[in-house]
Amino acid sequence: MPLAEQEDAGAATLDGIRRVLLVAPNISRRMGGEGIKALQIHRELKALGHDVRQVTHARVRDEMLADQPDLTIDYVEDGPTQVWLHRLRVKPLLALLNAWQLHRLAVRVANDFSPDIVHFTSPISPVLPYFRMPGRAVVIGPLNGNVTHPPAFRDRESAGKAIGAAILRPLQWLLGRLFRGKRDALLLVSGGDRTAAALLLGGCDEDRLIRTLDCGIPDALVDRPRVSHAGVNRSFVHLGRLVPYKGCDLAIRALARADAGATLDIIGDGPSRGELTALAERLGLGERVRFIGWMPTGPALHDRLSGYRALVMPSLAEANGIAFQEAMVLGLPVICVDWAGPQELLTTDEAIMIPPDGDEAVVAALAAAMDRLGQDGAFADQLAGQARTKAMALGFRWRDLLGRWQDVYRRARRSPTTTP
Repeated sequence: MPLAEQEDAGAATLDGIRRVLLVAPNISRRMGGEGIKALQIHRELKALGHDVRQVTHARVRDEMLADQPDLTIDYVEDGPTQVWLHRLRVKPLLALLNAWQLHRLAVRVANDFSPDIVHFTSPISPVLPYFRMPGRAVVIGPLNGNVTHPPAFRDRESAGKAIGAAILRPLQWLLGRLFRGKRDALLLVSGGDRTAAALLLGGCDEDRLIRTLDCGIPDALVDRPRVSHAGVNRSFVHLGRLVPYKGCDLAIRALARADAGATLDIIGDGPSRGELTALAERLGLGERVRFIGWMPTGPALHDRLSGYRALVMPSLAEANGIAFQEAMVLGLPVICVDWAGPQELLTTDEAIMIPPDGDEAVVAALAAAMDRLGQDGAFADQLAGQARTKAMALGFRWRDLLGRWQDVYRRARRSPTTTP
């Protein structure tokens, strides 16, 4: 069923839901997709007239005070235990401690603020624990996860991720009984059946799972004229954090096989940048590959993206990807792997979807797609138009998405957690 039908399409209205307490580990324009989304949810709810208060981690305090001084935020401070666990790289215990500290501060703030809704907007993983808030109307999500690499790329998956997938069933059974927060809340689910399956393994009821889009798009981008494509344009872009699962190495290798006039700009930064730079040098690509670095989402980025022929994003384990949604709205054709998050948003009618059949097959298909789109402006414009039409039909605009979430808020208000 289309997402737009799975969410009630009522117009945004306060209707008794005035005070909203948001909880997220990070709320930031500089800390990846989850942080950006948490910030946008806060700002958009505030714009709709809600009285919004935020609980988040003190690591974002300086940014918020400088860039978002009008937001009301309570901060979790790191203690010596967190510092110790971080130094030891004990990630599971650190994640549990962080979740508990966010929850504990959220309870204190809720007792003072008396919110109509408590909305945990992240973490988005269906596995990470949430704690119960008796007496409160709680919404969690959008949740999106349980993403593995395609079978032909399992050798790229980290040992930890492979072990996690192998023990998912018993782990979810145990966590669902120890930490009942997700079982008692209404859950916004944006990761399709794979995410829903993980939640059901944890004891969550099917009727408490509400399918939704993962993210909205700001008015400034939605109202922008769509990019038009004509003639030859062999400039391509990769956008996102430079980490292995994003598949940027596949895009660079494809460029080496594509038309000699093709170029690839890489916007983003991350731990894989050194390896990717070395790969481009080994392949003799010279100035055909440019590492632009990180750019904040906003008009400057969108102006830059408007000059490319297509977004080349062969992500291998993408939960969703704000970049895909922004490209659809902007009118930037997408070349991606037909797997996980992009598969939830796009079909071959709106993008070039490449079967995940292994390194060599994907690299060859990427190169062929770049050559075709670079040469054929009419085909690029057709894909761009159909992708934007789909984005509008699904209601990508933030206020449309939050309007549908209002019905979820009202449902949560009717059935708050009451038992200890």
